[in-house]
Amino acid sequence: MDDIKELNIVVPEGYIIDKENSTFEKIVFKKEKRWRDNKDAVINGFFLGCSSVQRLSDDMVFKNTKDCHNIFATEKQAKSALAMARISQIMVNDERFGGPITDEEWNDVNLTKYSIIRYRDTIGIDLTRGHFHCLAFHTPEQRALFLKENEDLVKDYLMLD
Repeated sequence: MDDIKELNIVVPEGYIIDKENSTFEKIVFKKEKRWRDNKDAVINGFFLGCSSVQRLSDDMVFKNTKDCHNIFATEKQAKSALAMARISQIMVNDERFGGPITDEEWNDVNLTKYSIIRYRDTIGIDLTRGHFHCLAFHTPEQRALFLKENEDLVKDYLMLD
C-alpha cells in the first residue's frame, strides 16, 4: 500500500468545488450560491395591496430583488401575512385585548401567555411561557374575546380553510 496515497479535500463552509475550473492538480472553490441571492431568478405569486391579496398576472415578470420581497408563493401565505398585519393593528389599538406581549414579557418564563395556535387542521388554544406566538394574550378572557370577534382573521393567519 506504500505506492498509493490518498488526499481528502475538505470544502470550506459556504463554498463548493468549481468542477469546471478544477483539475487533478488544482482544486478551485467558489462561493455557494443561495437562491435568495440570485437576483436573476424570476418570481411568481401573490402580493398585498392595501386591503387585498392580488395575483401577479402572467405577463408581469419580476426578478428576485429587494423591491419584490413582498411577493408570496401562494395565495394562502399572502392572506396569512395580510391577516397578521390586521391582527397587529387590532392588538395595538383595541385596549380590550391588552396589547401585544412585549419582549420583556416573552423573556419572563414565569409569566404565562395565552395563545391561539393551529393544531393540525383546526384552531387550538395553548398556554406558553417562552415559545413565541403572534396570537398571544395576557389573559384567557382576552384570547377568547379576540377569537370570538376575529375568527376569520385567525383562520387566514393560521392558513386554515
